[in-house]
Amino acid sequence: MSVPLDETNGGMFGGGFNRAARLKRASDALENADARARRRIAHERLTIVSLNDRHWVNVGAPIRLALVMAALLTRDGAVTRADTHTLTDVMRRAHQYVVLYEDHELSTVVAREQYQQQWLDAQGHTKTERTLTSDYLLFQLPPSEDWFGLRDVHDVDGTPVVDRTARLNDLFGRPRDVQRDLAMEIMKESARFNLAPDLYFRTLNLPTFALRFLRPSSRSRMKFAKVGEEQVESTRSWVVEYHETKGPTYVSTPDRHDLRAQGRFWIDPDTGAVMRSEMIVGGTRRTSARVTITVTYRHEPALGFRVPIEMLERYENPRHRQDDVVVARATYAEFRPFNWRTLVLPRIERESR
Repeated sequence: MSVPLDETNGGMFGGGFNRAARLKRASDALENADARARRRIAHERLTIVSLNDRHWVNVGAPIRLALVMAALLTRDGAVTRADTHTLTDVMRRAHQYVVLYEDHELSTVVAREQYQQQWLDAQGHTKTERTLTSDYLLFQLPPSEDWFGLRDVHDVDGTPVVDRTARLNDLFGRPRDVQRDLAMEIMKESARFNLAPDLYFRTLNLPTFALRFLRPSSRSRMKFAKVGEEQVESTRSWVVEYHETKGPTYVSTPDRHDLRAQGRFWIDPDTGAVMRSEMIVGGTRRTSARVTITVTYRHEPALGFRVPIEMLERYENPRHRQDDVVVARATYAEFRPFNWRTLVLPRIERESR
């Protein structure tokens, strides 16, 4: 096992966390997050390879026409609960959902990741393949106490990674003020197992990366627009397009230039739950390489909340069709209880208690 598991962890597993209290904490966090946003954003930038500008549709309609249509629908009994949602309401629920989801749900488990990558030539023929087996976990790091995803690679194509235990001990045993730098070193270390690093160097291929665009601290620099509705499993979801409108951005080039992200979320309008996420970065004059990452979430009955079950990736260069392409698929299973606090606290601090 790469990390110690805590079978008595509170919240979802210990039964010690009241749902109403959790929702209240999420609401309080939503109200207070904007005040912390500026100092948190500076610590959240990761590196990869802004994006194609998209046309944002004005979904408004003349008030008179809206009133007439509402009257006709009401008369015919056709107004449903979904018809009463506004984009503001749905996005507020999504912001609250992400706060609750990261703080009290996904951060209480660790998952086994099976990650298959293929390096293809321009004609689609396979040049090489690679499979990583890892643990994926979510935890907080000082000083901002922001959420950070970590891929702990166990083996590559069946060959164990011999130094993984030492790397984790080094990461979580150091003083709190340097743990973020060490985490970034771990991210880069894990990235060396990615195929075609000279073509597409990346450290954002994590299933929960796109959720940061829904955090309350991100609202001032994001633009959201409803672009449709789609059925995801049994839920009629809103398809909400997003666009990062200003920096500092969450993604940057290796030389620290901003890269603006865009994509879509499939959101349950009643609860704000994220059913699916899509993130697109690159494909511009400055950064011609482009990555598209799509993650699907599904409710896990044993846990009582949604978990990522699949991540699909495509790395390509639309401006240079002759360049190679990398595609990848990661699946997630074996979700186990996990208390990240037992890892992040320095070893010496734990022993002194």
